Amino acid sequence: MYVSEAQVQAEAMALVVERGHPGSLERLRKDPLADLMHWDELSVTLVEESPTTDGCSVAGSYQPEPPTLVVTKSMSVRRRNFTALHELGHHLQHTDIDLGNTVFQYSDPDQFEEQSCDAFAARILLPDEDLRQRIDPRGPTAQDVVDIFTSSSTASREACCVWAARHLRGSGAVVLLDSTGVVQFAAPKSFIPPAKRSDQSHTPLVEAALRNPGGGATRDDTFVIYRSGGHSDTVFGQARWFDHHYLVAVLVTDNVPWKSLAIPRTSSHRDAYNRWWTCETCDDSFSVNERCDRCKEPRCPHGHCGCHAARIAKDKQCKCCFLTLHPSRFESGSDYCRDCG
Repeated sequence: MYVSEAQVQAEAMALVVERGHPGSLERLRKDPLADLMHWDELSVTLVEESPTTDGCSVAGSYQPEPPTLVVTKSMSVRRRNFTALHELGHHLQHTDIDLGNTVFQYSDPDQFEEQSCDAFAARILLPDEDLRQRIDPRGPTAQDVVDIFTSSSTASREACCVWAARHLRGSGAVVLLDSTGVVQFAAPKSFIPPAKRSDQSHTPLVEAALRNPGGGATRDDTFVIYRSGGHSDTVFGQARWFDHHYLVAVLVTDNVPWKSLAIPRTSSHRDAYNRWWTCETCDDSFSVNERCDRCKEPRCPHGHCGCHAARIAKDKQCKCCFLTLHPSRFESGSDYCRDCG
């Protein structure tokens, strides 16, 4: 939901780091854990791998009291780098007033904070000025993601996925899968991605890639399987192997970087322009799956629909207590609620 907004927040987070620890951005790029160990305002704890990660997209957590970055030590060095920077992102947004205020401006602050942490980690490990010229202007291919990972000494596969997803020219997702086709991480852009630990081995793209270890696959008619059992609309997809253990898949709805011409197809479920809606009540963006029986408007995940918007439009603000109340709380023609009147 918040790809561009999270990137703006990531840049603000980088400024906070540089202001408090001059020269630290370059040190964090080379060895995040070594630099963070010298920060007086927080501590870093390495722990054994746990099945839960407190909702984070990475294997780690942030403990605010006292400020502690918890990082799983059984992972690869690159993964630990990404996790440490991701958790540092939580610390920055919890302790800097301006960053914290930005988080709570959004209808889903938790999701915005998570995406900003991912964007911040990728921004530190993979600076744009070094990488933009390496990819086609039409966006990154799956091989580009592999090449970026190979050329970096510190960036994790997850960081490469986040960076690549941000540079997609259209909507889509960059997905990291294991050798069985199970999702390990997904970085979306205006697209509902497959859930972490969901099995994508039976989708046309991943199934073909699993049959071609060491190579990959390209499909014009693949899709994502969601936990509900439903499928996404048909998308273009390309997959390449990082090694024998991990596979990256680039999924796009249009603006396909590996094709000279890719005509967007009609949605298999609903018109492309009606798939997303912004709730007039809570300002949340969501995929349209349900409509109100009464007003026929899309119903958001919080239960709001056109009925709520119409009711709110009739509400009045009392000129004495300044509360916004239902018209029934006012005498006819009065600007003061019954309590104040």
